[in-house]
Amino acid sequence: MHESHRPSSPNLFEYFDYREYLHDFYSFHKKRNSSYSYRLFARKAKLGSPNYLKLVVDGKRRITDRTLYQFARGLGLSRDEEKYFRELVMYQEVSDPDSKEQHLRSLLKYQEKQRTPTPLRSEKIKFLLEWHHAIIRELIATKDFQEDASWIVKRLGNKITEMQAKESLDLMMRLQLIERNDREKLQQREPLLTSSDEVPSHVLRSLHRTFLRKAINSIFSVPMDRRELSGLIIAVPNRRVKELKEEIKEFRKKLNRKYGMDKDGEEVYFSGLYLFPLTQRGSSR
Repeated sequence: MHESHRPSSPNLFEYFDYREYLHDFYSFHKKRNSSYSYRLFARKAKLGSPNYLKLVVDGKRRITDRTLYQFARGLGLSRDEEKYFRELVMYQEVSDPDSKEQHLRSLLKYQEKQRTPTPLRSEKIKFLLEWHHAIIRELIATKDFQEDASWIVKRLGNKITEMQAKESLDLMMRLQLIERNDREKLQQREPLLTSSDEVPSHVLRSLHRTFLRKAINSIFSVPMDRRELSGLIIAVPNRRVKELKEEIKEFRKKLNRKYGMDKDGEEVYFSGLYLFPLTQRGSSR
């Protein structure tokens, strides 16, 4: 049976990066006992290389299915910690976007199961991982908003449940993205989460994938007078790509300044501006 960490040891369930956890784990034990070493860890984990832990922390080696159990033993993980650690490793090592998102959701469920104070970073991830939170936040700014779960569900085309609607409002209150005014009515509160917040880049990519799929579906389900889907194919010098990206960002901000502050909103729209290469230069020899 694995031994448990002391309470002051790094809490594994607060991590989304297993290398970061391994680094903190080693630093913690090194401070407690100056004789603690990578070799000592390898001996406890029964790893062949005495430097394996350092190589993994430095990103020069990966944890494989074969060594995962050995690391769990060396870390002295409990049964639940070992399951979480496995998901953590899989989350970082898989490349398929859908699989990565699935492992991330598992990590969040394990965190909820522990019933420990949820780090703010986890709350931000939940907000960005599910498409409906940002929409509900914007729906609150519309003139006819009703703080009623069934009304919210109906406005979102019955794509979520009433429980999800209630949980979304609770989540945004905890993140201080919404608040109650003097009349006890919900209203938006700044700041809105942006890509600069401490969330895994995959979460943002997943959110973009979700809205891209909705954009594709809108071609067949939304009348032309209520949507605008257009694109531009141009040849651009590589030295001007950064300039082009900045211009797109500035246009997005301009739209937000001009229309995002309107207090008479009736529907929530998504406006996406994307830039990606359609050609690829061959390797020069």
